[in-house]
Amino acid sequence: METTRDRILEVAVGAFAARGYEAVGVQELCESSGITKPTLYYHFGSKEGLLAALFAERFGGFNGRVATAAAYPGNRRGDLAGVLLATIGAFVEEARDDPDFSRVRLSSAFCPPSSERYRVARPYLEALYGTIAATFESAALEHGNMAGRAAQYAASFIGASDAYVGLYLAGDLDPDEAFLRRAVHYYMHGIFS
Repeated sequence: METTRDRILEVAVGAFAARGYEAVGVQELCESSGITKPTLYYHFGSKEGLLAALFAERFGGFNGRVATAAAYPGNRRGDLAGVLLATIGAFVEEARDDPDFSRVRLSSAFCPPSSERYRVARPYLEALYGTIAATFESAALEHGNMAGRAAQYAASFIGASDAYVGLYLAGDLDPDEAFLRRAVHYYMHGIFS
């Protein structure tokens, strides 16, 4: 059963994905949700509070999905390619499951650092980078040539994964498992060369 809070979050993510956080006003969110401003403020305190709740639920869930996939060595000792395939798959599956939030997540990663939106997104972005960097730090114990490069590998891996997500969201690419396997193969070739 959908609650008022859930309805507001769903309207907000759709509006933020379509036009951007900054372009959407509280009055519009209230009208689209069929509520009054006091109701929105009761549930979230402010527009920023609404964004924080949205990120806690959805960005937190996405980061959990990525952390599960990126666990290394976990059950995949020595199988960095398998871990990276599962991880890039988590990015793509999130975009398939929740395209509106994926658009909000992507745009929030590259908005001005002084913005309200970036301030709310930053802890989740840092957690995402930290998770992927930890994967590469763990893998470097088995692959010595990777030592000391975890931050660069994390940035490039997330960048590539987000590029595929962006192309998927634009309707320009539908990455199946074979495509993702090739992408990981190319990535692995680059980090081992």
